[in-house]
Parts: sequence; C-alpha cells; structure tokens
Amino acid sequence: MSKNINPEVLEALKLGSVWYSDWQSYTWKNELAEQRDRISIHLDEILNDAETEHNPLHMIERSVGVAALCMRRLLELRLVTDRFRDSQLEVHCVSRKAFSQWREPFISSTAGEISHNYNIKGRQRERQSPKRLSSKLLHAHVIAVVVNSAYLPDGLLIASDTQRKHDLLHFTPTEFSEILKAFLDDLVRETSDHFDYKEGETITGKVEAKREQHPAFKKQTLAHPRRKLALSGRVAIRAKCSECLVPALVT
Repeated sequence: MSKNINPEVLEALKLGSVWYSDWQSYTWKNELAEQRDRISIHLDEILNDAETEHNPLHMIERSVGVAALCMRRLLELRLVTDRFRDSQLEVHCVSRKAFSQWREPFISSTAGEISHNYNIKGRQRERQSPKRLSSKLLHAHVIAVVVNSAYLPDGLLIASDTQRKHDLLHFTPTEFSEILKAFLDDLVRETSDHFDYKEGETITGKVEAKREQHPAFKKQTLAHPRRKLALSGRVAIRAKCSECLVPALVT
C-alpha cells in the first residue's frame, strides 16, 4: 500500500501533526479580572486594619505581578485595539527628593526609606502608554501601601527596578481598578493580518496587522458567539462579537 503513496506524502506523515489556534483575549482577561478583585479586597483589608490569616501585603505583591503579566500578554499578542495600544493612560507619580542622598532599602523588602527618598507631600499627574505602565508593574521592585497620610490619598506605591530612583507610581484603590478596567473593557471587533505585498513589488515576508473596534459592529448584538472569515487576496479579516472575545468574563 505504501509503495503507491508519493514519497513526499510519506515523509509528511512521518513529521506528525502540529496543532495551534488563534490567540485569545478571554484567557488573560478572566485572570486579570480575578486579580483586580483580589487587589481591591486586600487593599481594603490593609486600609481597615482587618484581622486575616494571611498577610494582605504578600497577596497584593502577587496579584500586581500576575495582573501585569496579563496586561503585557494582551498587548504583546495584539489582543487590544490599536487605538488603545497607542493611547495614554492617566497616572500619578511621587517624585524623588531633589537634594537628598539616595538611601538604598534592603533587598529583602518590598519597600523601604520611602519618606527619606521621595517627596511624599504630593503627587503629579502624568500620562503613560499601556505598554510602559504594564512594564513598570511587571518589573516592580517597590510595592507598598500608604495609609493615613495628610498629603497623599490612601493607596498603592509602585516602582520598577529602573524607575525607583526617579519616582513612584501612586494609585488609589479606585484608580488602580480603573487602569485594569481599561484593559478589560477594550474589545477588538475586527482583526486583519496580511503580508506587506503590493502589486508589482517584492514580498519582504513582514506581516502587518490591524486590531480595531469597527463602528459597524458597535451596535451589533449576537445571541450566540459567531465567527466570520472573509479572504481578500492574502488578507484575512475576522469579525468577532464580544461574547467570542470574553466568554465567562468575571467582572
């Protein structure tokens, strides 16, 4: 039987099968929503000096790291709209003291020497891209909670390893929740992936992609998750409803 099969087909059969799928946002968004709730709960425990069997500071440190990973994956895998990826998110920063010699905190501590190194008598408003912000959270070397300050609202103090000698990010519980909500609420309705091919020109092999929330889909409501695939030349266009993107999303 095998003698009648093309040798190239036989060799292909020997290679086995490779299974893969499209990147999905709901896997990361579900986890991000879970960590948003956890951070809110543990911040509330600290601010209310609640008695717990666990250390809420340890729980916050973990949840910030997991949430930041989810944010980065959504960005890196192009699971957010191009408009959101290129947007600027509003944050607040606490600057380093200008004329104070830096005092290095212990490596084993999530924070230290805050009042010595930083001007915690105020904060400044800044705007940062989602990528930059998520990188700072992912590489956080300072994670602390400020409580009962006469100058700052209760909330999180976070800084990355490269940022900490310049300033700290400061978030109230509501502000941090809103940052994560911005990632959760961004929905890609239309995707396109294509080679950079133009008539009469050589294909370089570079793949370009677009992720949009197309106006035509904003008012569309689908009772069941559906997927449409339209091929135009070498361009693949996929239209998805929000149910396809975020099944069983915890909010």
